[in-house]
Amino acid sequence: MLRSLAAIIAAVLAGLTVAKMVEGGVAALLGASPEAAPYGVSLLAGWFAGAFVAGLLALIIGKRWAPLGGLGAAAIFLAAVITLASYPLSWLLWPGAVAAIGLGGYAAIRVTGAKKDYPETIRKTGLFDE
Repeated sequence: MLRSLAAIIAAVLAGLTVAKMVEGGVAALLGASPEAAPYGVSLLAGWFAGAFVAGLLALIIGKRWAPLGGLGAAAIFLAAVITLASYPLSWLLWPGAVAAIGLGGYAAIRVTGAKKDYPETIRKTGLFDE
């Protein structure tokens, strides 16, 4: 359980960092200011990348337990909701955030081949079990 907690803490910190870096990088490439419409694209790209990294890191540290990947992506979603509620951005970003973050978390789970069963509960009974 302590390993799962450490996995989520590390994953959320890394995911938020990646999300902000991608957001700034895409905004610089597009030449968009926070008031411009293309800035929403940079936000969505950052949230997707942040959810993917948070989910991936949580799954790697937490022995590929799928709920950890979902929890890592959900933490990025919380940051996205706070951003959307705090600034006057387009309402189209709300469903876009749900889609981008959901796809990022799902991609992390699929890439690692995570399982929904907790790895410690699976008992090895045979001599040659892995």
